[in-house]
Amino acid sequence: MKKTLALLALCLCAPATLSAADTSKNIDPTQLMQGFPPTEANRVHIMNWQAYPQKIWSFQHVEELFPTRRVRRSANPKPLPKALRPEVFSDFRISVPGKGQDLTWTDYARLAHTDAIMVIHGGSVIEEKYLNWMNPQKQHLLFSATKSFVGLMSMMLIAEGKLDPKQSVRSLIPELASSAWGEATVQQVADMTDGVRFTEVYTDPKSDIFRYVGAMGWAPQLRDPRDPSGILAMLPSLNALDPEPRGTAFRYRSPATDVLAWINVRTAQKSLSHWIQERLWEPLGAEEDAFMMLDPAGTEVSFAGFNASLPDLGKLGLALLKGVQTNSAGQVIPREVASALADGGSQEAFNKSGRGGARPNHSYRAQFWVHHAYPKHFYMGGAFGQRLAVYPEHDLVIIHLGSHPSPSASETDSLHLEAARAIIARLKREAMGAQ
Repeated sequence: MKKTLALLALCLCAPATLSAADTSKNIDPTQLMQGFPPTEANRVHIMNWQAYPQKIWSFQHVEELFPTRRVRRSANPKPLPKALRPEVFSDFRISVPGKGQDLTWTDYARLAHTDAIMVIHGGSVIEEKYLNWMNPQKQHLLFSATKSFVGLMSMMLIAEGKLDPKQSVRSLIPELASSAWGEATVQQVADMTDGVRFTEVYTDPKSDIFRYVGAMGWAPQLRDPRDPSGILAMLPSLNALDPEPRGTAFRYRSPATDVLAWINVRTAQKSLSHWIQERLWEPLGAEEDAFMMLDPAGTEVSFAGFNASLPDLGKLGLALLKGVQTNSAGQVIPREVASALADGGSQEAFNKSGRGGARPNHSYRAQFWVHHAYPKHFYMGGAFGQRLAVYPEHDLVIIHLGSHPSPSASETDSLHLEAARAIIARLKREAMGAQ
């Protein structure tokens, strides 16, 4: 049972069967979904799509497994500027506590189970790498990094005067008035300090996340026929509160993102996918379509279902960076929005979550994680190694897409942090040498 539960991602995922987990070590990833038809051992389906190594294939082929909604590429695609600098990554070392000797860039990619990675510095791509059959045209599932698109939409609606962060959920979504969400404010839901009790403990079969994931279609084997079907039908069923007053303690809970998305789409009168296409993908010059996963009722899986290509995510990262650095009319991300995300939220509220040990010096603001120690950055993060990190003080963006065997960010956080520190140190040395 523990092995089955361990395959669940951070509030996202469906467990593979024990038999799939037990035999995975004998599967050659290059043979997944090969043949007409594939052999049973090499077949990827909704009962094993998050097992390893099946996830290497499934995270790049979500449209073949689940219903999705398309986000169209821009009518005016704009390639990212490139100034590749292989010399920066050829010989520097990454020092990670507990990993023995210093790691090379290749070691880092291997240990992080990298599918694709991009580094942007000075406005240009200086490193772009694809592994495990990824390429610039393929979309990759972002898992909980999707949450940040929801938070970004809220922040932009607030900046445009269309949404009041102090409004209550009940005033905007009457369907949730009698639930525990009713008296929470928009800002509290965005920052996950809303106080609604929801457990996401993957070693506990009675944890709320199992019912939620079962109802939204990612884990048919967890479906309780007594539960309503779909995300919107499940949200009103949450009626309990945590002991802390609302607004005082951060508690990571995926349903909060779905409530925020509901608020957003009702306010904007358009779906999250439509908003992304109109406000991000079109002005950013996206070169590829993206897509959002849907639940059985046709609702967007806003907490974890967005899929996009690496170059288009690079454009978003660069827009977030420029949003902090500049204040020009018409920029894709307004400065007041980007700066608020970079500043972060309450570290005191974050530490009450109990996550301060695993993620020290952190806060959570509008569905973005913020690291306040050196090097300060804010980032979109998702299970199995998905990360888009912006380092304003260093003019740097790093995007990582992965298929790590473990969903836990604790497996990769130190790797990503030390890799960023090594990149920053190397770029600083080169800049000083050029003076």
